[in-house]
Amino acid sequence: MVANRLYNPAMNTAQILGVLLAGGSALLAGCVERRITIATEPTGAMVYVNDVEMGRAPVTFPFLWYGDYDVRLRLDRNEGTADSPKIVQYYLHTHRVAEAPPFQWMGIDLFAELLPLQFKDEKTWGFIVPAAAQPTDEQLIADAKALKARMGATTEPGAQTQPAATQPTVNP
Repeated sequence: MVANRLYNPAMNTAQILGVLLAGGSALLAGCVERRITIATEPTGAMVYVNDVEMGRAPVTFPFLWYGDYDVRLRLDRNEGTADSPKIVQYYLHTHRVAEAPPFQWMGIDLFAELLPLQFKDEKTWGFIVPAAAQPTDEQLIADAKALKARMGATTEPGAQTQPAATQPTVNP
């Protein structure tokens, strides 16, 4: 008798249909593909986004979060000849904001994830990377002397210094 109460053909059919619909909708559920492409001029700069190396520009990578991204671009390039190389360094440290498209706004994003459609959000960021200033040896020495004067250093390079004598403190 207990077995008869547990077996209900109508209920089992409904349960099976529910499982099939849930599984089918999960298979048909959409997704959002997010990608950022970074291009530089000059090309070939090493790209770092939020301190993670992404590769040489132009580079495309997936992202998950919208918001502010820290971008660093570096390139060392020989602009001379093989016999007389002239290495020029290029550097740019900036940021860029990845704005959320309307289908990713709060509330709407749930339907974008569940609808049986595929949404793409592809962002392309372009940067002109300037040549980094290359100070001369004389400028480096002058800057070092100015820093030394600002820090109050009075000893010559290579001179030994004695640690300052300390007086014991007495708490009253």
